[in-house]
Amino acid sequence: MPNTEYPIYTEHTECRDCYKCVQRCPVKAIRVQNGHPEVLTKMCIFCGKCVASCPAKAKQVRDDVAVVKNLFREGVQVFASLAPSFPAEFNCTPGQIAGAIKRLGFYAVSETALGADFVSADIVSALQAASGTQAASGTQAAGGQKLFLSSACPAVVLYLKRYAPAFVPYLNDRSSPLLAHASLLQKLYGKKTAVVFIGPCVAKKREADQFKELAAALTFSELKHWFDESGIKPEEISEAESREAAFVPRRAAKGAFYPVDGGMLISLRRKHAGFSKTSNMVISGIDTIAQTLSGSTFTNDQLDAPLFLELLACSGGCVNGPCITRDDSAIRRRAQLLRYAESAEDMLDAETAAAKISLAGTLTAKEMPQPCYPESKIRAVLGDLGKYGPKDELNCSTCGYETCRAFAQAILEKRAEKTMCAAYTRALAQKKANALIKTIPSGVVIVDKNCRIIECNKNFACILGSEMEELYELDPELKGIDLYKVAGLGDYFEEAFRADAQARFDYDIKHENKILHLSIHVIETGEAACGVLEDITKPQIRRDKTVAWAKKIIEKNVQAVQKIAFLLGENAAETESILNSIIESHTAGGKKK
Repeated sequence: MPNTEYPIYTEHTECRDCYKCVQRCPVKAIRVQNGHPEVLTKMCIFCGKCVASCPAKAKQVRDDVAVVKNLFREGVQVFASLAPSFPAEFNCTPGQIAGAIKRLGFYAVSETALGADFVSADIVSALQAASGTQAASGTQAAGGQKLFLSSACPAVVLYLKRYAPAFVPYLNDRSSPLLAHASLLQKLYGKKTAVVFIGPCVAKKREADQFKELAAALTFSELKHWFDESGIKPEEISEAESREAAFVPRRAAKGAFYPVDGGMLISLRRKHAGFSKTSNMVISGIDTIAQTLSGSTFTNDQLDAPLFLELLACSGGCVNGPCITRDDSAIRRRAQLLRYAESAEDMLDAETAAAKISLAGTLTAKEMPQPCYPESKIRAVLGDLGKYGPKDELNCSTCGYETCRAFAQAILEKRAEKTMCAAYTRALAQKKANALIKTIPSGVVIVDKNCRIIECNKNFACILGSEMEELYELDPELKGIDLYKVAGLGDYFEEAFRADAQARFDYDIKHENKILHLSIHVIETGEAACGVLEDITKPQIRRDKTVAWAKKIIEKNVQAVQKIAFLLGENAAETESILNSIIESHTAGGKKK
């Protein structure tokens, strides 16, 4: 049974060992054991890249619908905190989606973007306090914090705290829009109000696991499945029901821009005109954030004026979240979101904005130690992989790691296995095949479409005579030899190269004083074939062949009996008895010898 204690888990029976989850994981929080990848929750930032990229759907997101249904049964007043990315997911009006959610049993529906409005207001206040009026006008600010990183995305917060701790002091130490929204709803409607997030984000489940203010977090995938299960179609909700299900306590303001990259900056500019003069930058996508921060040489003290960095885990923003299910272009989703957000008011009304809520609290996470192994250990692992120098390090990334050295370090950390390396696995398979070919008692030859030898064993050369055996001693495997010049064997392979990969051909060939049996198997249609050669003039081979022929005659005879039994009478039974005697005598004779 998979471990569903954490937001992401693996269905091992569905995994196809493609290692795409390892390739796409920005922090390599995947451990492969016995060929099966498993999420390392202590390292994971829950960005959902492994879920979105898994072609076999083996990486799954924990389903929390049962948790919400249980809240309904307990009679709890449950509010849905609907992510501002909903216009990019649902092709219906805001009232219709709110009405459909209420039909499931929710008490009311509210926009998570309301929390974003409070976060934006608090960020503006912090920037003003840090920089004063001089920084707002773009002039030099003296002392204090100048570098500001947004904390809107829980996956980004986890990444910074675990993998870029040097930047944690510059992280806005305030709650996420979701946590702010939950605090607002509980202030307005009572502490016993249960808040359930609904959106495209996996990391929100991590927030719900940590903070008591959040009862659960559902993805759009879970919500749509619940709709289907309940027979609810949001686009069929009536206008009257839509009006009755309007967002509470009101519609959000420009916090509705948060789901697109640059959306937070838009919200900040609308709240404070001077913010447009503050240096700011948008970085979206964990990989891009990692590259930007790892290569950064600037420090807070080196900045002349405040610099605000908006960081988003998903490239392009939440409209491209891992649990966005709408099969549509990213441009169209973004356009629909921007159209909806632009229709929102610039500021919240005074009464709503005056609500005093706590904006403290960000996800907790421990810094992940980065082990440093001596060069000797890394070189030892690379040597085991058949990589003895830089020229052998292909850095092909099929194992999921960017470089062979990074892969070697993962092996030392017991997060990876040697068989993940395609080059190593290929070489290992070749060694096994070579060993099998060399030890098989029959003659084996593999040829290309031009009937030239790719590989053969010594027995192949021995069966063909002393001349070929001597040639084999000089040139093991006889690579490149033309089979047309070797007992005319090339003629027999021509038919095989015209057949499909399932074909098999058998020939008896007279060569010198021997009768050779050639069995040809197609390896790759029109490209390669394998021939197995036996000297059937040898006593043991003759005996086996006689038995096989006798069995074949029996089989044909029995078929004939079934068709014309009334003509054959007892003759068929006598013939079968005689042939069985031949088989028994040869088999018994073989055992005595």
